[in-house]
Amino acid sequence: MMRRLISVFVLTALVGVLSACESAKQIVGNKKNAPDEFTVYERPPLSLPPEFALRPPAPGSGRSQSITPTDQARAALLQRQASVNTKPVSDPTLSDGLNALMQKTGAAQADPSIREVVNAETTLLSKEDQRLADKMIFWVDDKPFEGTVVDAEKEQQRIRENQALGQPITEGETPQVKKKRGSKGIFEF
Repeated sequence: MMRRLISVFVLTALVGVLSACESAKQIVGNKKNAPDEFTVYERPPLSLPPEFALRPPAPGSGRSQSITPTDQARAALLQRQASVNTKPVSDPTLSDGLNALMQKTGAAQADPSIREVVNAETTLLSKEDQRLADKMIFWVDDKPFEGTVVDAEKEQQRIRENQALGQPITEGETPQVKKKRGSKGIFEF
């Protein structure tokens, strides 16, 4: 009994001594490691522009470039000729602020037939989505794919032969890949 009492007393004293120790608090995780609020950090100096003679354009002056890289990229993506819109188009039914907003965002030069263009470009994708829905919901067999799949090896051979004979590469029939339809099991879609 006396031995237990001595061991409990020693353990209590050891815990008391260790709780006052900073390193023991850090090991146990009892102390927060907050940043020192009195530490001063130096920031690097501000950088200056490399050319001091360069000034912003004056309001109302023309562009330094007739066609910007953005216009060139847009024309390349839309497969059109790059051009500069010299005369801004304004809608008399809108206020001056809305007209300025339309000019800055490029909405005043928007193609009015864009919906038809988007529909024409995404027709094949919408048909693919419809085929998947029919297959999943109604268990309808696949309809034949409406596109053409070209056999790359045979096409390359055909082009080489045309070049060797001095004929245009469009001469001859383009070889296509024909898919064979296999029989489906009872639980296969």
